[in-house]
Amino acid sequence: MNRLSAIVFFLLFFSYSGWSQTWTRMQSWGLDFESIHWINDQEGIIVGEKLIIRTSNGGTTWEEVLQKFDTRFYDVVFFGAEKGVAIGEKGAVFLTNDKGKSWQKRESGTTNDLLSISKTSVSEVVAVGKNGEIRISYDFGNTWQKVVSGTTVQLNDITFVNQNMAFIAADDGKYLKSFDMGTTWTLSNLSVSNDLYGIAFSSDLIGYLVGENGLFQKTVDGGQTWTNLNSTTTTTLRKVTFSPLDVRIVVAVGDLGNIIRTTNSGSTFSKVNLGASATRKISNTSFKPNSNQQVAIGQDGYLLNSANAGANWTQGLGGIRNHFSSVDFKNQTTGFISGQSGNLFVTSNSATSLINRPLPEPIDIRTIDFWNTGFGYTSSAQGKIYRTGNSGSTWVPVFNPSGKTISGFYLFAPSVLYAAGSQGYITKSFDSGVTWDQTVVSNTSANLKDVVFFDFAVGFAIGEKGQISWSFGGNIWENIPKVTQENLNALAKLDTTRALIVGDGGIILKTEDKAKNWKIISSGTTKNLNSIDFFNEKVGFIAGDEGLALISLDGGETWVNSPTGTVRNLTGVSAGTDTRAYFVGEDGTILSYTCIPPAGSLGAITGDTQSCILSTVYSVNATPLPGSEIIWRVDGGEIISGQGTAKIEVEWTSPGRNAVLVSRSNFCGSGETSSLEVTVGSTPPSNLTIIGEGSTCRESTYVYSLPNSEGTTYTWTATGGEITKGHGTHQVEIRWNQSGQQLVSVSQENRCGKTNPVIKTVIVKSAPSQPSPISGEPQVGLGEQIYEIERIAGLDYRWTISGTGGKIISGQGTGRIVVLWDKEGDFELAVEAQNECNFGPKRVLSVNVNVITALEPAPVTQLKIYPNPSQGQVTITSSGLDSWTNLIVFNPMGQLIQSQDISTGQTEINLSGLPRGLVLIQLQGKNGNLSKKVLVR
Repeated sequence: MNRLSAIVFFLLFFSYSGWSQTWTRMQSWGLDFESIHWINDQEGIIVGEKLIIRTSNGGTTWEEVLQKFDTRFYDVVFFGAEKGVAIGEKGAVFLTNDKGKSWQKRESGTTNDLLSISKTSVSEVVAVGKNGEIRISYDFGNTWQKVVSGTTVQLNDITFVNQNMAFIAADDGKYLKSFDMGTTWTLSNLSVSNDLYGIAFSSDLIGYLVGENGLFQKTVDGGQTWTNLNSTTTTTLRKVTFSPLDVRIVVAVGDLGNIIRTTNSGSTFSKVNLGASATRKISNTSFKPNSNQQVAIGQDGYLLNSANAGANWTQGLGGIRNHFSSVDFKNQTTGFISGQSGNLFVTSNSATSLINRPLPEPIDIRTIDFWNTGFGYTSSAQGKIYRTGNSGSTWVPVFNPSGKTISGFYLFAPSVLYAAGSQGYITKSFDSGVTWDQTVVSNTSANLKDVVFFDFAVGFAIGEKGQISWSFGGNIWENIPKVTQENLNALAKLDTTRALIVGDGGIILKTEDKAKNWKIISSGTTKNLNSIDFFNEKVGFIAGDEGLALISLDGGETWVNSPTGTVRNLTGVSAGTDTRAYFVGEDGTILSYTCIPPAGSLGAITGDTQSCILSTVYSVNATPLPGSEIIWRVDGGEIISGQGTAKIEVEWTSPGRNAVLVSRSNFCGSGETSSLEVTVGSTPPSNLTIIGEGSTCRESTYVYSLPNSEGTTYTWTATGGEITKGHGTHQVEIRWNQSGQQLVSVSQENRCGKTNPVIKTVIVKSAPSQPSPISGEPQVGLGEQIYEIERIAGLDYRWTISGTGGKIISGQGTGRIVVLWDKEGDFELAVEAQNECNFGPKRVLSVNVNVITALEPAPVTQLKIYPNPSQGQVTITSSGLDSWTNLIVFNPMGQLIQSQDISTGQTEINLSGLPRGLVLIQLQGKNGNLSKKVLVR
């Protein structure tokens, strides 16, 4: 599973096809649109001020061509669907061979502005412009030749009526005609001297001219004569066109948002009402092929759409001519954008619309910092600071005596703030900027860009050439050793110890110890990074030059590039939520980034729900979508092929209840998860050990088992025994009926296969046999006697005496015991052998105990026992004393008082300490026992 997680992370983090769908350009480009051309009803091209944009969905959305252009384009034309030519100022010519996705520059041979271009044949085009310039190309615009116009007036618009006949509208009421595909031209004059900006013919005979001061003229004889029409406006008209479905509908567009329309070929005109605020210059208009859908374009990225041949219009785009410098969104929808000339824009609908609340003076705003949706500060050069408490409806000037440019604020509260700026300037205010502390010592002259505090004590500031300043308390600042010489442009605090810095050359720095130490984080770019913001401790955004946007999901440790669809420098970024951020930059660029996880599930998973430890295929009825991946996860197995597709092959590795899961995922998250439970089996293991007794007894029952595995059957066998219970299960009971070495075995089988038997050796034992005859005296007197049998190793022995005539005083459990006979009578001495299988048959010895039967042995010379009676001391002497082996003394109850062995050659024994009463002294030997009574007083 760890390997799978790494694969998923890689796929999500580095697959970006379709990411442009999460980027939305708000408003438009703050650049003029000059001309529009429809390749077909879905694909169109707009050219303009340092800009070419295109659509592939009929104008629903427009995308910037990702090239840096340093020219204003005035017109564009296409040869079929692929090849096109765009022309512009200073004789600029650019060609495309891929529907306008990329452009290559060509030389036109002139430095005059080229203002209009028209196609005359499959490969021939003619371009016209300032100072009477006419250029013709016969090879799709690759090479150009000059054509004599006969005039130096500005030529504004060219149209070919048919392959041969063409007209040019020019300044000073002049127009030119050609009847040889634009090779030669004749100059004519209207009866007026108005500049002529647009010309269009609906047939070989009927054409229209529009121009300065609302001029609108018509010809019905192929341009031989022209009649003035009452356009009902005195505003300059720039272009004129007609409906491809009804040539009587003619539409002209011009300055101050003017659109003039006739539905009867110019007999009467009406002015379209776009609203009082629609005052932008409209430069051009075009109908889609074979449609009444019309688009008009113009000043500052202005674009209008009409679905009914110009009768009604809706605004599609409207840019703001400004280079934005800073952005600060306080939530998902409400934010502030600042820029040049004191302009500060407020939005409460996610930048769908903006309200301009400018400063009292037209100064370029360097930075903004808002405490909430109402209260905030702006700064600019020469220390000019303004404050607002009502979202910019009114501004209060904040005097800063230093005159230093402020580039960064940090607000502890609306009234408590720090500011950093040029020449190492750091200051603070505790009264909303009424007074500023000029005693702060920064110890640097570097221009500072921003300042932040981790808490009420520790803060740091950043600036040019890698400058990082650090302070405890904010009054005196020290210089942190430089990690880089690049200019540091912006910072973001993650928490009370961590922060990040971005700067030129793609530099990213991170600290985890309150700015004391910094490490370099790889950005993957050398472009300048201008702004950074984090929504929380994990999700962050960076804005950089040439449309660069970087995104992090791990607290800034790793960053990925998300294509923004622009090459404009991005100067500011602000996070509205963890999945939405706003980027601003040059040429009125406002981009909304929205990260949306895929919606819905991929449906049911198809594949076996019962499997073995082998490979199995699973699939869903779905296909990958741009910008997302099909991500599989397997519990209990490994994906060996197909990750990211609709079908995978799984190698199951763990038996049991497992699962296959799949969802559609992108950088932003995952959609609903589909799952399939899979029961995985395996060939039963053959390296198991049978659990149960290995040493048993015959005619006894024992339990034997293996670990239980679901779906497995067990076949048991036992040699020398009978399986009495548990056939087919993992546990059986066996009654052993034969002694000796026996075997128990079990075979396992499930749907995945059968294993070799698991075998266990069992030693089956029986109870022991009868012991050997008992060796010992069967007729004895009172006292100790020794009895023994032949001992067999591994057996225990239990001795018993019937009645109460004697006691075993030692040797119980062994083959030799000592019995103290203490009562007269007939008794049985028995012994039985014992092992783990219980006791065997008894061996019995009958014993008669009688004191008088213990006769003296052969006469013993001079045996004396004296004194008798005694005071506790007795002496025993005899020259034949050593004919006995031992002496014992006991009382009438049979309790032993004393005993001692008799040595060879010993002739005397002295006894002392005898208790009062009658005691019995017994001499024992192989020739018999001799007992004497002694009275002790």
